[in-house]
Amino acid sequence: MNDMRKFLIIIIFFIFFLPLNSGAQNKYAVIIGINEYFDAPGVKSNRHNLKGCVNDALSIKSLLLNRFSFPKENITMLLNAAATEKNMTDAMLEILDKGKAGDAVVFFFCGHGVYIDNPATLKNPFKLGYSQAICMSNLYAPNHGCLVKDNTLKILFNRFVEKKLILTTLFDCCYSGNIAMGKEAPPMHNGYRYNEIEGNKDVPRGSIPFDMTTTLTIADTANIPRPSETKNSRFASLSACTNAEKALEIYDESGRSHGAFTKSLISVFERTKVDLSFSEVISRITNEVDIKQRLQQDPTYHFDSLRRYTNFIGLPLQKVTPSFMASCINIGSSTITLNAGYNDEIAFGNVFKSKDNKISLTILKVFADSSIATINPALIVKKGDVFVRSDPYRISAPLLKIFIPASNLNSAEFTSIFKREILPYTKNKGYQDYFNWTFDISSSTFLYTNQLNPHREISPMAKRGRFYVLMSIPKDLANAITTKLEKEQSIQLVNSPQEANLVLYLNYAVVSNDNKTPRFVFTYHEPLPPDNSSGAISRIRFYGYRATAPRLLLNRLALTALTNEIQQITYDAIRSKGTRWINMYAKKISY
Repeated sequence: MNDMRKFLIIIIFFIFFLPLNSGAQNKYAVIIGINEYFDAPGVKSNRHNLKGCVNDALSIKSLLLNRFSFPKENITMLLNAAATEKNMTDAMLEILDKGKAGDAVVFFFCGHGVYIDNPATLKNPFKLGYSQAICMSNLYAPNHGCLVKDNTLKILFNRFVEKKLILTTLFDCCYSGNIAMGKEAPPMHNGYRYNEIEGNKDVPRGSIPFDMTTTLTIADTANIPRPSETKNSRFASLSACTNAEKALEIYDESGRSHGAFTKSLISVFERTKVDLSFSEVISRITNEVDIKQRLQQDPTYHFDSLRRYTNFIGLPLQKVTPSFMASCINIGSSTITLNAGYNDEIAFGNVFKSKDNKISLTILKVFADSSIATINPALIVKKGDVFVRSDPYRISAPLLKIFIPASNLNSAEFTSIFKREILPYTKNKGYQDYFNWTFDISSSTFLYTNQLNPHREISPMAKRGRFYVLMSIPKDLANAITTKLEKEQSIQLVNSPQEANLVLYLNYAVVSNDNKTPRFVFTYHEPLPPDNSSGAISRIRFYGYRATAPRLLLNRLALTALTNEIQQITYDAIRSKGTRWINMYAKKISY
């Protein structure tokens, strides 16, 4: 029997026979979230605190309770001062003691992650003189007892594997890519930085000791096997980023701080009512972080191959997943109050319905453990009535104001005038474009809108030296772009450049070292005055994001591709303004 056949037999057994006993399996979790670090008992650190870790911990708790039906008494929460190595170890050992083979266990950590100099492993081809650790809240613990090293975690996790418990570990912290693996070291130049960006979940070199100046060094020669390498371990580890990256904190649609990784995980489950395979979950997390949110971190996963075919917590896929439910606790004239809030990921815009579907509620305001929903005053509701979330739709404020300058000419008319009036000037040695420009504060930018004789204004600029030409967009293309972007909640389309943060202009790029074929470039720019025919000087020439087209006369397929590309560069523009979550729920537009 070859290896592939053996593997298929194992999978068939796992999928079809194990579910017979799935109802008898218990579920346990240890959830750690640390916003507040302490330099001494009761004395908060003023340098290393975070914002979103407790929110993340509460969101994971809600996910396990409401999506995966974890018993509340089986979830241990360790927040802030309670998050010490002793409390963590005690909680995990308690589960290990009472758990049995086949039980599902989730370990979640959200806080600081750190790299440590470990000279004992300098010759190790994998570690290269480094160890990883998660940092608990008690920075004052003697002998760096606040640090839980990667080897310590591997020893602990291997005990769960040996007892055949199904362990899923999640780390939303910096340098976490191999925290339970210990396989690779980061590039030497990126191991530590003294000047850290606020909100990153790492602790700079030398910041653990009391004096905050001594380089942290340990000697740990142990070579502990990695849990995921044990055959049929059913172990899985998910990390926010690679072992050389920092984990970002973001602000969600409601303005609450979260780890980007945890927010992505929650978003994946929020958007689907069916049970997802582990493989599908991690694929969607990566897509959420990298593609949709345009965040500069790469979630990292290590897992036993059997986990691909289970659900997220390692159990057989379920035919039905529980719906989130909340109860009425107060009644107003046209509102009711539900007993669930943002700790359960309730958001402004969520829709709840009564179990008989006769009553519909829309969430209007959200608090930590409660929320207020609008209701038709004619409907009868009693305290204790249960409502099911039927739509996780979220409403949020726009993050970026965009102006799209539309020409009164269609693409054919625009192209004709462009070839006759503007194209000749692109051959001038002073012409600058998106791919070929020189930093020169004296160079001018000409805005072409609807003039029939633009050469009268461009000609004097061309004689003075370097110049740029930005153009409005043919009306048919502008209409298609507007239709695409007006559905975005995170984007507000405004009526003038004066109202906008950025304007989408058209530029023509000639052949140059960085551009092999001439093409039109759609790119964002700071707003220019509406009548800039005199060639005003602008501070910023071009932003890094762009969409391109070889011509302006496009068929339907090419137009769709262009508008999709412009949507993506608009997300890039939003991301350049900060770490607010881009709301992917389409705006509900009434016509």
